[in-house]
Amino acid sequence: MDEVIEEFRTYLELEGKSPHTVRMYSYYVERFLESGGDLNARSALRFLARLRRKGYSTKSLHLVVQAIKAYFRFEGMDEEAERLKPPKVPKSLPKSLRQDEVRKLLNVIPPTRERDRLIVLLLYTSGLRVSELCNLKKEDVDFERSLLHVRGGKGAKDRVVPIPKATLQLIERYLNGRDDDSEYLFVEDRRQSKDRLSPKTVWYLLRKYGERAGVKVTPHMLRHSFATHMLENGVDIRSIQEFLGHSSLSTTQIYTRVTVEHLRKAQEKARLVERLFED
Repeated sequence: MDEVIEEFRTYLELEGKSPHTVRMYSYYVERFLESGGDLNARSALRFLARLRRKGYSTKSLHLVVQAIKAYFRFEGMDEEAERLKPPKVPKSLPKSLRQDEVRKLLNVIPPTRERDRLIVLLLYTSGLRVSELCNLKKEDVDFERSLLHVRGGKGAKDRVVPIPKATLQLIERYLNGRDDDSEYLFVEDRRQSKDRLSPKTVWYLLRKYGERAGVKVTPHMLRHSFATHMLENGVDIRSIQEFLGHSSLSTTQIYTRVTVEHLRKAQEKARLVERLFED
């Protein structure tokens, strides 16, 4: 079983899946194989039924189905993969912060914590995924042209995003104050640490500073905030698509729904129609 799972992991990595996806798919496929059923869609459905009885949410079951479908394709069982249909997950609008909430978040970070401030700035002003942020290397920062090379994003796609000059200056100052020889742009906060910053650390930092600022925030919320605020300020959606590294415009278009909701709330707050009929 260990060899099979390791080969499956390699297959997923070659498909361009993110480390998080590889980890989750491998975990659920291993649980499925341990259940001892036949390798077919019917057996997978029985496995899913057991998970549902244990209280798994529709969203979790959707992930399990995608994992098993990927495994069937790995085994050359495309027909079985097609027979397995994932449950429909209700689509929810991505949550984002207001611009004043982003300012509050930055204001509670002590000036001495340059690394932490840069983490928030890059997630918000460049729309990076947390995995992309943690994988950044020093060589990925083009100081001459104020660019950031984001390598191996979702789907193993590279892209280039501009960096505001103020952020670039902070990066330069942060690196000049480092006393390690790590190749990574961000490292764990231990003396002379060479360990690459982990997503878990980023989540912890945002939770800590968010509590201080009275703002609930996650790395992906900062990415959503970046896209939403760009759209609200008149940036065309195709430019936002390039910033975010979306392969399909339809993925980016969810932010048009976010801004419509923003406008709807503003309209309701103004009570223009109600005021027309007030005595």
